[in-house]
Amino acid sequence: MQAAPAQQRQRMRAAFEKQNKQTRQIATRLHSMPRAQNIASGIMPDMTKGNWSQTPASSNVVAPRGFGYYDAFEHPPDSVATHMSIGPCTPIVGTTVCTQELVTKAPMNLTSGSDGGAKLLVVAPSVAATQATLYQCSNFNPTDPITGTVYTSPQLNLDPPTEAIPSRCSLRIRNWTQEVGVGGIVRVLRATTGFALSLGCTDYPTTTNQELADFMQDIRSHARTRTYGGEELRRTHQKNCSVVDQSRATRFEKWSERLTCPTTYTTAEPAFTPILILFEPFIAAVSGASVGNTYEVNIRSQFLGHYAQGTMLANMAIDPPSDISNISKYRDHEEAKGSAFEVVTNAIKHGASWTWNHRNEVARSGYAAWKFLTPYVRAARPLAIAA
Repeated sequence: MQAAPAQQRQRMRAAFEKQNKQTRQIATRLHSMPRAQNIASGIMPDMTKGNWSQTPASSNVVAPRGFGYYDAFEHPPDSVATHMSIGPCTPIVGTTVCTQELVTKAPMNLTSGSDGGAKLLVVAPSVAATQATLYQCSNFNPTDPITGTVYTSPQLNLDPPTEAIPSRCSLRIRNWTQEVGVGGIVRVLRATTGFALSLGCTDYPTTTNQELADFMQDIRSHARTRTYGGEELRRTHQKNCSVVDQSRATRFEKWSERLTCPTTYTTAEPAFTPILILFEPFIAAVSGASVGNTYEVNIRSQFLGHYAQGTMLANMAIDPPSDISNISKYRDHEEAKGSAFEVVTNAIKHGASWTWNHRNEVARSGYAAWKFLTPYVRAARPLAIAA
């Protein structure tokens, strides 16, 4: 500056002062940047400390990555939006626990040569108390009818609506066999087309052992099928259903428990994707005895229902918001996950407080229902990223 001409010194001084000011601002920002917490690996920090108000562009906080809009375990039934306006209805939720008969068994070759020892669990949010059915071959004769176990929700059995549409359905699966006996193979396929497996009714012919064995083989050879070992499923895994027929997902259907074949009706014309879980034959030798692997599947189903006028649940009806573009984004995101399971970890457990922390953004009942849309999409985007 001393060597510069007098007329340039003032401009140079202003430039240097501006540079020094910017340097001080950067140092201040670095000093105030949130620091990572020293916690055990795999456990998410407590997200109730205001981290959700920060954006990825202004902080180094990583939001817990959950299972998105269609996660029925983390979102309440009244936080849904529909593809189009459907009018007042009552959000309801039911839980179905599948344990009976969910034990792998030894191979059983039919006389035709097909393997009939596998068990097939079909999970679908039917407009009925029945939310899942387990199908298996009854014996070695290919032409004999199959057997099955129907799983229902006590809540949906107790007080069903007159008609309803499904809004969410998620399942969690875990292999709780003792460690020395864990093994086998489980295949998962989120189906995108209807199919008919019948335990015997007037609407559809009874499925035979050979037909079920052929259907199981189709699942094994499907390009979207994902395969897991029994030891992998000792940790709880989750899968969400997604919309497969948008017109049926916004059209109220009579509570189909009144039909003669509710489980077949649901899978033949689904609104949400049925999830097929194929438990391959497996027997382990434990302490000199032959035992199979035992699984538990927990299903959470949500619906928007119509109840008789004047009843208490009819008086609790809300007018859910509708938004085509955002619901389409949620659906596309869920479809992109394919048939893969997602591991339920401690990070997801810490993220369970998301709904409470954002209770003013996820509108309930008829109060400012439009608030569900833009604020929710902006805040929930980190949560909706697949784990």
